[in-house]
Amino acid sequence: MRLDLGGVSDDGDVLDRAAAMPGAVGMVTPYMYHHYVQAPDVLRTYWGGMANEGADTFREQYNPENPNESPYGGTIVLSDCHAWSCAPAYFLRKHFEK
Repeated sequence: MRLDLGGVSDDGDVLDRAAAMPGAVGMVTPYMYHHYVQAPDVLRTYWGGMANEGADTFREQYNPENPNESPYGGTIVLSDCHAWSCAPAYFLRKHFEK
């Protein structure tokens, strides 16, 4: 199950095809990953990857292949409690709250 991005995608097919294109730039920010948050495997690998590395809040940018990657030249200026990282909490409450 994937998010419907304004009717552009019926089940994430557009996002999956774009990600599979040769030379595609991978996602490393919670903003982009929130489009995939409804896939449990994404929750486990992306947000779970941060948790497995000891994070108790979620980062502004996280690349599972290179956890120390930073667009700023160093991780000291990255936010370790970033608003876009709340996507899993929203998804889990929306779909599993009883």
